[in-house]
Amino acid sequence: VRPDLLYGQLHKLKAGYRLRGTVTRILCGSRAAFEQSLKALGFSGRVTTALIERFNLTLREHVAPLTRRTLTLARDLDSLALHLEWFRAYYHFVLPHDALRIPMAGKPGRYRKRTPAMAAGLARRRWRVRDLLLMPLPPV
Repeated sequence: VRPDLLYGQLHKLKAGYRLRGTVTRILCGSRAAFEQSLKALGFSGRVTTALIERFNLTLREHVAPLTRRTLTLARDLDSLALHLEWFRAYYHFVLPHDALRIPMAGKPGRYRKRTPAMAAGLARRRWRVRDLLLMPLPPV
């Protein structure tokens, strides 16, 4: 294990369906270094599950085989991998994110929607689903 690795876990203590409390365990690194690195990234310094739970919900909403009750099932790992790759491309190139919007010049209160690919400089505009479908696949 790398000496600079910081790894923490959040254990939720439940009674039935009710949350009684939480316990944070730091498995790699020190608690002070862990909290300092989280604060340097702009987080509160505490281990939370909010971001991953939000992403899991977004993933289940967009990838039908991951939904509990669905008519389309991924019958094998290759099929599930294709569903996940489609979602990943859609999420980064087509779907605008409110957190990435920027104000429009000369128009107060108006914002330009951006995708993660636009924010990273990989695309100049939002792609349409048609653009994504017409993109040639790389050789396997």
